[in-house]
Amino acid sequence: MLTENQLQKVSALQGKSLFVGGAGLLVTIGLGLFTDSLFQGLLIGYLLCFGLGISSLGLLMLHHLCGGSWSFVVQRIAEAGSRTLPALCVVGALVMFGAALFSTVYPWANEEFLAQEGNELISHMSHLKHEFLNLNVFVICYFVYFAIWLSFMLAFNSWSKKLDATGDVKYIAKMKRWAGFGCVLYVLTMTFAATHWAMSTDPTFFSTIYGAWMIASGALSMMCFCVIMLTWLSNEGPLAEKISSQIYHHFGNFMLGFTIFWSYLSFSPFLIIWNGNLPEEIGWYLHRSGSLVPVTIILIAFVWFAPMFLLLMRKNKTNPNVLRKIAIYVLATRIIDLYWNIAPSYENNHATLHWPTIVCTLGAVAGLGGLWLWVFLHELKKRPILPQQDPREELMFMKEKAHNHA
Repeated sequence: MLTENQLQKVSALQGKSLFVGGAGLLVTIGLGLFTDSLFQGLLIGYLLCFGLGISSLGLLMLHHLCGGSWSFVVQRIAEAGSRTLPALCVVGALVMFGAALFSTVYPWANEEFLAQEGNELISHMSHLKHEFLNLNVFVICYFVYFAIWLSFMLAFNSWSKKLDATGDVKYIAKMKRWAGFGCVLYVLTMTFAATHWAMSTDPTFFSTIYGAWMIASGALSMMCFCVIMLTWLSNEGPLAEKISSQIYHHFGNFMLGFTIFWSYLSFSPFLIIWNGNLPEEIGWYLHRSGSLVPVTIILIAFVWFAPMFLLLMRKNKTNPNVLRKIAIYVLATRIIDLYWNIAPSYENNHATLHWPTIVCTLGAVAGLGGLWLWVFLHELKKRPILPQQDPREELMFMKEKAHNHA
């Protein structure tokens, strides 16, 4: 279990996160009542928190499928993160159904908007995608996605708890067997969810790589969050005995890998569209021109190249204090990435920095992020910080010690 000092730290952080969450939501709702940016900001803030929750489930399945010593130290963090999915399901329903019914965040859901002069292309594209982009399918798919994710979350958390209690290796076999199947379903459902929830904010745009971008963005966010939590909790207790500079090096490599992967996925659609040189495909990038060009430059310089340069150096990845600072920086830049990918699709944000949307987005990130962190910390306190009777753990750490000695 967490030590008494760690429990006090967690409880103190819970109180702060609840305060920040309430204040952020008050700002967002207060400004949103007088502008049309309420659901615009809430959607971006929600997707950031959702990325952490769903990537926790992905990390948990990856751990049981092929994990090593690095994944055992974050197993409880991943399990606690996955158990935030029920709360994310409820909040997501309020945000997305509200966005579809009471705003123009999803143009395909607004018949009056589609009928306006100048929206012929949007109307035409929505008609072609009518079988997928309509409210009935949107609602049904939303609950199907979460039914699948929650089923896997409950199964893995239940088997893990039983393994702690009994030490029966049959639960290890179950988790490994279902993790492979779960990873396939995870990629498929995340691809459709990304299309429904994010890419459809501009129904004229289409990209088969969009789902992979959302998976990579969430995975990078979760790796950064794991580093932050490990460096915060590993000063004492069981984690202090298991964590080594080599473990942090593994996480630094993962952060570097996902940064490069995210960069590739972000650039690839532009390269393909530029090479195709088809006018009907460039609207998405035209919406990100004008006063949004500085944001693009920031993305390239400070979200792509800067973290990649910092994470190429081994000394930065083996120093927990330095790696924590890099993780906080990269996690913060996820807000810019999400804003650039989603906000310009809103009609009032085309090729411009719309300040009400920016303020609502920051308020929603603070509000929903604070509440998500409160739920996460509540779940983290429920179980021991390390697995109790998993025979794989000792074997993995013996290999880690042998590697470090060599």
